[in-house]
Amino acid sequence: MIRSKRDGIVQSITDIEDRGTASVRLTVPVRVDQEELLTRIVRSVSSSRDKDHKKERITKATIIRAYIDALSTVSVDLSNISDEKVLLQRIIEALANR
Repeated sequence: MIRSKRDGIVQSITDIEDRGTASVRLTVPVRVDQEELLTRIVRSVSSSRDKDHKKERITKATIIRAYIDALSTVSVDLSNISDEKVLLQRIIEALANR
């Protein structure tokens, strides 16, 4: 179930555009492989853009924020999550069933 924008959950790209710029700084420890993946994604996005699409800088934080917004559109069973591995599996299942 997707909650309404009023509940803070994204329903459309318009909801994301209405939110403006980031205003809360969050420090999140990640594994080396996760940081390397983010670096590869940033490089891939940056290298594949033509000059008309280089107005905004794409960073690791940009990628993370986009992923968070995308995941907020997916209904995930959050009951009885015991650890990160279980949460990851639930997210993967929710994405597969979409």
